[in-house]
Amino acid sequence: MIWQSHLSQRLIDRQGWALLISTPKGKGYFYDLFRSGQRGDGGWASWNMPSWTNPLLDRDLIEQERARLPERVFRQEYGAEFLEGSGAVFSNVRECATGTWRGPEPGQRYKAGLDLAKVEDFTVLVIMDRERKVVFVDRFHRLDWDTQAARVEGHVRRYNRAEMFVDTTGVGDPIHEALCKAGLRVNSYPFTAKSKAALINALVLTLEQRLIVLPKPELWPEGIDELEAFQYSVTEQGNLRAAAPGGGHDDCVMALALAAWDLRPSKVQHRWSVQYM
Repeated sequence: MIWQSHLSQRLIDRQGWALLISTPKGKGYFYDLFRSGQRGDGGWASWNMPSWTNPLLDRDLIEQERARLPERVFRQEYGAEFLEGSGAVFSNVRECATGTWRGPEPGQRYKAGLDLAKVEDFTVLVIMDRERKVVFVDRFHRLDWDTQAARVEGHVRRYNRAEMFVDTTGVGDPIHEALCKAGLRVNSYPFTAKSKAALINALVLTLEQRLIVLPKPELWPEGIDELEAFQYSVTEQGNLRAAAPGGGHDDCVMALALAAWDLRPSKVQHRWSVQYM
């Protein structure tokens, strides 16, 4: 730690003091120092000051930010709250992960989301029913396009020709064309910063309101891990950047968001300005 290794000892010779200022983010070392002040440990004092206590800030503008941002982001960035799992985009992941795999049912209408592999990523197909229960997932990589298209087609046909939303950015075009020629119900969803923001925002609300049933963690460990690892950060411009952590995957997240897109909560507002790498 910079404070322990470089700063604290440099204050001793003049009996100096330090004012440590930060936005709370998780319950790490800064939180431990804050707790020292709250307990009254010798030499420590601490305060937290929500933005609305600052008389120089416009309260109406702060309330506009409350409406624009996810609740957890607002509580941390404006309410000065230390939150468990800080930086996580999605809430209630484990609470929603109570389902099991289910075979196709006659008369049931299904929705599917397909996120296609790019280099070392995975192609992921997620299928859910009209009640937003995830019933089937296939995840694979390093297969040629024809094999991928045939594999996806077989699953989608089995689930009553599920209506599908497909990432058609770049490498997605040939798969999209092949699935259309096969007579499947395929919707193109090109990925841009704006369109991804809309997808993630809708999935955030769906999980916040517990409107979705995910497979149990032991059945879908990759998907649950990706959802819980998906993080946001605030840019210098005040926008949110949402992404998988460095070296991680977001294929399950995006396929799930595509599958849930047509079943998103009504009146979803675009609350985030999200940047994607």
